[in-house]
Amino acid sequence: MSVEAAREPVSGHFGFSDVVVIAAGAVSGAVGAYAYYSEPLRPLAHSFTLWIVLIVAVVPGMPRRRAVVRAVCALIAAVLVFYLGKAVMYGVKYAGMPYRIDLPTLVLWCGLAVAGGVVAGLLLDAVGRTDRRGTMATAAVVGLLVADLVRRSDRSGVGTLAVATAFAIAFVAWRGIRTPRQAARVALAALPMGLAGLVVVSAPDFFEGLSGSLSS
Repeated sequence: MSVEAAREPVSGHFGFSDVVVIAAGAVSGAVGAYAYYSEPLRPLAHSFTLWIVLIVAVVPGMPRRRAVVRAVCALIAAVLVFYLGKAVMYGVKYAGMPYRIDLPTLVLWCGLAVAGGVVAGLLLDAVGRTDRRGTMATAAVVGLLVADLVRRSDRSGVGTLAVATAFAIAFVAWRGIRTPRQAARVALAALPMGLAGLVVVSAPDFFEGLSGSLSS
């Protein structure tokens, strides 16, 4: 191996086709819909843990433009199947009872999926690289996961979410950390990233509340 090759940032992806990426988003949405009507798993339906894991699974290692497209498509698929799945699960659990998908809310979350997908594609394609950008991207994901747990810490079922967050962080570490030195840098950067992430994960609640007040 040449010196130049040895200095190349290390990254990688799972080699999924775009169809598989969209299918993964749909599965993520279906799991969230099921969790919504499951008492033990309900915290997962109200957190971003599933979506963050989805992005970390399909985006890192891709060219930036393709990473953006993949992230947007995966998140939109997750949103659409989540709301459709909620309707289906409602019909199964409460047979004969009418259920109407709130179109403004669905449009809002599709818009947030596009915005989140663009940002995730631009920033998180570097997860798995050993350079500074890869380290900071991995720390940002860990910070988001911790921030999302903090956001939901005053709700019931936080223990379930804490376990899911621990597994998610382990997955992110496996995808993004290559050396003990990089692990230490990620740990140091995760706290300030988490403070910024708290604003990010709280923003959808603000917009959803604003949309509800405008439509009422």
